[in-house]
Amino acid sequence: MPINCIAIDDDPNSLEGLNSYLISLPDLQLIKSFTDPIQALTDISIADKVDIIFMDIEMPTLSGIELASLLRQKTKHLVFTTAHSKYALDAFGVSADAYLLKPYTMLHFTEIINNLYPNEKSNASAVEDDFLSVLLQDEPESLAKITYDNLIVMEQINEVVYFRIYDHNYMSFKVNFNKMLGLLRNHSSFIQVNTNAIISKLHIKSFLDDQIVLTGGISVQLANKYKESFLLFLKQNLLNSNFDN
Repeated sequence: MPINCIAIDDDPNSLEGLNSYLISLPDLQLIKSFTDPIQALTDISIADKVDIIFMDIEMPTLSGIELASLLRQKTKHLVFTTAHSKYALDAFGVSADAYLLKPYTMLHFTEIINNLYPNEKSNASAVEDDFLSVLLQDEPESLAKITYDNLIVMEQINEVVYFRIYDHNYMSFKVNFNKMLGLLRNHSSFIQVNTNAIISKLHIKSFLDDQIVLTGGISVQLANKYKESFLLFLKQNLLNSNFDN
């Protein structure tokens, strides 16, 4: 189910930036945006309740704090987006769930969403039915869309997470490796083979002396902790595989 959002900000540039972040996370859906707080009050008051309202604070005619006191019951979560830290106490006085201080990065934005929806597939990466959207840098345009079929291995080396596909290696400092592991473990095409690597079953070419060779000649070490589950997978798939034991 999509997470329905409304954005209220008298600055069109701020709305545009927020919308670019929302587009980058496929679970989030912007259903309406307002630059006029009075119009927002009028429309939202008679509309259905939404999941998140993102709201600026310093706006003409009606401040975000005043508007929030009138609309808090119309949203599950309220997130203030403002350039001023001085309103933090006032914001939480109207039961705000989060306070994003402008200018905020994509990383900070996804951290807020993860806190609001810890079981959803967002974070610095997002999961859809057939591909991953991986945040490579803070900027929203630096998302890489990687299809499950093309992903050969995801591994962490030092603080960097690598996503290796047929003809390219994507690397990210922004991805939470452990959360990504959890997501890929739940996908039937992937199996973890050591503490720092999870591989695609579809790309296994050979296995010898605890070395797994994948598409493109990529070699990954099988750790003892994961050997039992990996050998069981091989045993169950020998008849229709091209593995070399």
